[in-house]
Amino acid sequence: MIATIAPRDLPASAGNKLYLDYIAGLESAIAFYAHGPSDFAGALGARRTYTYPRSQVVALLAEYNARLGARELALANVEALQDADTFCVITGQQAGFLGGPAYTAFKIATTIRLTTHLEASLGARVVPVFWLASEDHDFGEINHTYMIQRDGEIGRVAFGWAGEGQPIAALPVTEDVTRALDDYWSKVRPGTYLEQTREQFAPRPGEDFSTWCARTWSELFAAQGLVIVEPRTLRPAAGSFLRSALDRSDEIRRRLDGVAQALIEAGYEPQLTSDYAGQLYTFDSSGLRVRVETEQDREGVEAHPERYSTDAALRPLFADALLPVIVSVLGPGETAYQGMLRPLYELFALPQPLLFPRKSYTVVSEHEATRIAQYQTSVRDILTEQMDADAVYRDLVPRSELEMFAAAQRGLTDALSPLRPYLEDLDPSLSRTWQQTLSNADRGLEKLRERALKARMSKLGFSKGELHRLQNALYPRGRLQERVLPLPHYLNEYGTGFIDQLLSAGDLEDFYHHVLTIGDTHV
Repeated sequence: MIATIAPRDLPASAGNKLYLDYIAGLESAIAFYAHGPSDFAGALGARRTYTYPRSQVVALLAEYNARLGARELALANVEALQDADTFCVITGQQAGFLGGPAYTAFKIATTIRLTTHLEASLGARVVPVFWLASEDHDFGEINHTYMIQRDGEIGRVAFGWAGEGQPIAALPVTEDVTRALDDYWSKVRPGTYLEQTREQFAPRPGEDFSTWCARTWSELFAAQGLVIVEPRTLRPAAGSFLRSALDRSDEIRRRLDGVAQALIEAGYEPQLTSDYAGQLYTFDSSGLRVRVETEQDREGVEAHPERYSTDAALRPLFADALLPVIVSVLGPGETAYQGMLRPLYELFALPQPLLFPRKSYTVVSEHEATRIAQYQTSVRDILTEQMDADAVYRDLVPRSELEMFAAAQRGLTDALSPLRPYLEDLDPSLSRTWQQTLSNADRGLEKLRERALKARMSKLGFSKGELHRLQNALYPRGRLQERVLPLPHYLNEYGTGFIDQLLSAGDLEDFYHHVLTIGDTHV
């Protein structure tokens, strides 16, 4: 069963006005992009006029995916990119621990669904591609994950790295990584498919961290022919683009400033600043990424492009200069920041892809859905932060019982009130003693009320602890499930059939958040 919630009703999306207006089809937002979210034919037409270095890219992708152990369909999809009538849908994410938050899998599933849809509607061969952003150096974003523990609380595991600050591509699978991995499996609430999932996400001897992540995604989506790419795979083919980016650095800065001002005037908040965006990086002697600033770097970029990398603003252009991308599948934040890139695409004479929102899910078991309903609240109230747990719990108590305690509290005041003027007349200081006596009586009655209500709730089959655990499962750490829990959380519970669910759950072009209820018999 699937229910939907409008993104505007979710606190996580409410502040992203540009994204919300874009998916709503408002011209004020779409003006910042080359295409609206459904202009697939226009996006394809723009790509037909651009020449890509297909042969070189195919050779690089074929070698890399073969090293990952990619299956026949993925390798056939790579080879198909030789053809001028073959295009791709791309998505990407950092190389996160255990795949990172589950929305990465939701991005990939959306990408695969979209390739099938576009092949049918546009009559072109379309290949799904996942860009593993392994040159990212924000170690704090990828070195941890969360789980629902056996007690229903949210746990966290993390690992350290002596090379922090280097690109994630340089991270080996260290003893600390494997310790964190073992820690995860020992703490996570075990499901029917725990051992199977543990095997699926186990690193293999000789793999570095990024290869481990890439190979796992390749295997999980092997039946759909997912092609994997890392920036370091394609950098040898990017010398011309990288040199052009260096030569145009001043104009890139000017255009980013211009679009930032236009966004402000349209009532939107710019997501990038020219001080920190639109630049290239290289690597110093210790392997750390540093900005390209010297003339020597300018001279070396075409001769040794493998030594250079792009920042967040240029990364999409880097990919789109080398791959025939019709559509890029993005999350809300990415969609907002890429609203600043259209002037850069025009500067490089590159066609900007259509930006398509990834599918968004909260997954609920039938048992959880039933229990939430029995508490006379809803999944929607939890996700939109409209559920007050104390109020929900209190409203379950029969009114007559609440009134008994309210009447008793009123009776305490009525019984003690005649004493107050008498005591004050005897000794004014006794007024304070009277007040303390009333307060102590109120506190004692309140404790009795709490114990009685807890006993009543227990007889009715309810508890605050269970309500808290249900809230944890649906909205862990006060965030959407997909932004906290990794894919293994779902595969542990439902097996690999969960991936099949993702490939069909909800209408593809429905940009709502989906609440997916799955039977307790598992899929």
